[in-house]
Amino acid sequence: MILAAGLLVLLGLGLFVAGILTGVTVLYWGCVAACLVAAALLVAVRRQLSRPASEAPAATTTPETAATAPEKAATPTGTLPAGATVVDSEPAHGATPQEPPAGTTGDLPDPAVEEVEVTDLLLVVDLKDEVLVIDEHPRYHLAGCVHVAGRTTIPLPLDEARTDGFTPCAVCAPDRNLADRARARKHAAGS
Repeated sequence: MILAAGLLVLLGLGLFVAGILTGVTVLYWGCVAACLVAAALLVAVRRQLSRPASEAPAATTTPETAATAPEKAATPTGTLPAGATVVDSEPAHGATPQEPPAGTTGDLPDPAVEEVEVTDLLLVVDLKDEVLVIDEHPRYHLAGCVHVAGRTTIPLPLDEARTDGFTPCAVCAPDRNLADRARARKHAAGS
């Protein structure tokens, strides 16, 4: 309905311009009529959106909407959403690798974006470490992430994945883990 109102406003604008160019009064009245109908549509949409929850149709929670809820809810840096599983070949912070729940491999929705600390971001921005991406999905992952299990992945250097517009997965936390690995390499090289 909003699109229809927008189209009516454009029609009204066209009629107004045509009225100016031709001097025909009927075109002005057509402009007014189109704008009034557009306004009526917008009022109807506004009423529909501001309807109390008791009048609105009951919202049902599906596995898809429940799974995307963590993406909207911010999680503190360093923590995972409830029920998240980390599978990493080199777990950070003492985490132990876990297998994905049975029956979930390959059909998981896209995970939330990892919240990256500035100090980690400064370390990983130019790293060439390999991450995995899945065609037509927005996140990059570490090997062993539950979201890449059973899917065809494309290995990319981290800096290229970021340049291509991919964002880090909140489940396997590639930016945090790769920053930890970079710190460990610098510490080992400095010793």
